[in-house]
Amino acid sequence: MTTAPQTATWTTAARRHRFAAFLVDNLILLAANTLIGLVPGITSQPEADEADYLTTLLNPYAEAGRPLQIAIIAVDAAYFWVQHALWGQTLGKRLYRLKVVAATTGATPANRQVGIRTLVHPLLSSAAPYLGPVLYLVDALWIFGDPGRRCLHDVIAGTVVVDVPAPGAKASRRSGFLIGLVVLVSVFAAFVLVTTLLAA
Repeated sequence: MTTAPQTATWTTAARRHRFAAFLVDNLILLAANTLIGLVPGITSQPEADEADYLTTLLNPYAEAGRPLQIAIIAVDAAYFWVQHALWGQTLGKRLYRLKVVAATTGATPANRQVGIRTLVHPLLSSAAPYLGPVLYLVDALWIFGDPGRRCLHDVIAGTVVVDVPAPGAKASRRSGFLIGLVVLVSVFAAFVLVTTLLAA
């Protein structure tokens, strides 16, 4: 006797919460990438001008910043892949009570799905020469056209970002937002402070 599979039920994450989690994750990565840039010998031209910076931004394999860019791509990809593979959540998603699940079952995504998700975002968008910023923008804006509020990397990987219900209280969403705002301001202030001290 076979039983019909249960339909997965969940509440799709709000776009504003996904964006807030995205900001937290990217501020964490910005701090980590700043520290990577301080490693001696990782930048081949320590006094690169603005043209070199733009070239490095558009083409991560440009001679001026190749070791630094490859290190940043590796750290960014590992940040998302490891956390999504183990828990379905990054630090930003934990803060905003969000989780990545398989779109068909609602379970933690399979390793293949996490790999595809990481390949499309952030690996492809940061590692593709010249097209990276365009791919990143298309991937992010897809959330506004998809009825399930999914970015392009979710559609391709067969995943969806959902709300994790708070145990007991619904008011925790507001407090979570305020905590996140404080974290964002604190991390940004710390980053400005560090860059100011390094520039002095």
